[in-house]
Amino acid sequence: MDKKRVTAFLSVFEEKLNRQKAALQKELEVAKSDRRTEWMKSQIKNCKNLRNLIREMKNELDVKCPHCGETL
Repeated sequence: MDKKRVTAFLSVFEEKLNRQKAALQKELEVAKSDRRTEWMKSQIKNCKNLRNLIREMKNELDVKCPHCGETL
């Protein structure tokens, strides 16, 4: 059974991803000895999962031809 995703929250997820990226950038500006490495690892993992979710949602937004499957 093909599972459909709700794409109404796409902009919310994109904003959350942008905030996480900004927080990671800010943390990278800190000296290497002062960084929270475990926090950074978890944030990077979360960013990757969120990025993949956003990509899947954008693929579902594309309108495709029912006959040939090409993007309209």
